[in-house]
Amino acid sequence: MKRRFGIRFGKVQNLVGVLFVIVLILLVRTGPAQCKDLPPVKIGAAGPFTGDFSKIGLDALNAIKMAVDEANAEGGVKGRKIEVAIGDDMGDSSKGLLVAEKFAMDKNVLGVIGPMNSATVSASLPTYERAGLVIISQAATTPDLTERGYSVMHRICPRDDAQGPASARFIVEVIQAENVYVIDDKSTYGQGLADQVSSALSELGVKVSRGQITSEDRDFSPILTRIKALDPDLIYLGFSNPAQASGLIKQSVGLNLSVKFMGGDCMKEKDQLVAGSGGAAEGMYVTALGRDIMEVPAASKFIKQFEDRYGAMSVFSGQSYEATKILIEALRVAAGNDPGGLTRAKVSDAVHNTFNYEGILGFPISFDEKGDVVGASIYVYKVDKEDFLEVKEYPPEDVR
Repeated sequence: MKRRFGIRFGKVQNLVGVLFVIVLILLVRTGPAQCKDLPPVKIGAAGPFTGDFSKIGLDALNAIKMAVDEANAEGGVKGRKIEVAIGDDMGDSSKGLLVAEKFAMDKNVLGVIGPMNSATVSASLPTYERAGLVIISQAATTPDLTERGYSVMHRICPRDDAQGPASARFIVEVIQAENVYVIDDKSTYGQGLADQVSSALSELGVKVSRGQITSEDRDFSPILTRIKALDPDLIYLGFSNPAQASGLIKQSVGLNLSVKFMGGDCMKEKDQLVAGSGGAAEGMYVTALGRDIMEVPAASKFIKQFEDRYGAMSVFSGQSYEATKILIEALRVAAGNDPGGLTRAKVSDAVHNTFNYEGILGFPISFDEKGDVVGASIYVYKVDKEDFLEVKEYPPEDVR
């Protein structure tokens, strides 16, 4: 009797073991199959991919695609493939609003990298907020964007009220200019940054004169003639387009206007500013929203792969890659063990709770309660032959 029970009990044990193995096999097989049946997770890429700013925009888009390709090679989001949904806003507010509406209506778009222009972000933010669609801008610096209470707004670049005072300090402490002429291009970014620089310079006792151009202007002789009569120590350019800046600098040489130049983060472009000016930009100073990633060891692999694939990078390529990697990590955190249960709300929360993300920018990324990046320094670079040479760092605590 005991022997028969032992035999039967052993058979039951074997049967349970077989059933357990079968269940494990089914779970392993059905998990990926279920993910394959789910639609791809989409990341929206909003930026100026055609038009005057297309060089910067396309390089940003390429960096976004690189990050997504790498993520898919690693298994995507818990088995779900990631796709890039492209929204070309041309740096125009009205087109940016259309892009936002397109992304909002696509339920598979769970986060957006961009927009890149402050004015475009400003116009589209209400739409993204209504849709609960989180955005990470790599380049929009106008302070107001994170002061309006939108929960979806995030950026990995410092604000103009950090960049402006840092520029002013450098102009006073290093260049020792006493008379500065500030030009802006009437854009949200250009005029906003110029306002910050002008205000900070005035507080430091510098004489400031102001002038404006438009983004369509190509003949700068009228404003340069006025500037020459004032004989400033430095001209500060609040421009969005580095190609336009190089044109103005070249024309200043033609008018025998001997003066130093300085500009904001959009000016840090080798092709459009340095090469485009034909050497006339030599010695110009520009600010940068973080250290040049060429000098960050953690960025070396990204740089090589990007340049092998696309050629020389633009100023926002590294920041676009970083923003995308942060969003992908947030997608994976939000998915947990249920990639089919991803929602925009979960992704937005995961982005907002990003803390000390170690990537390629040389400092750990976190967001404050407003969605602003924490801990980023402002750097000043000087055009030196065909490159930019770092000359000064302003930590965040020194300029806010």
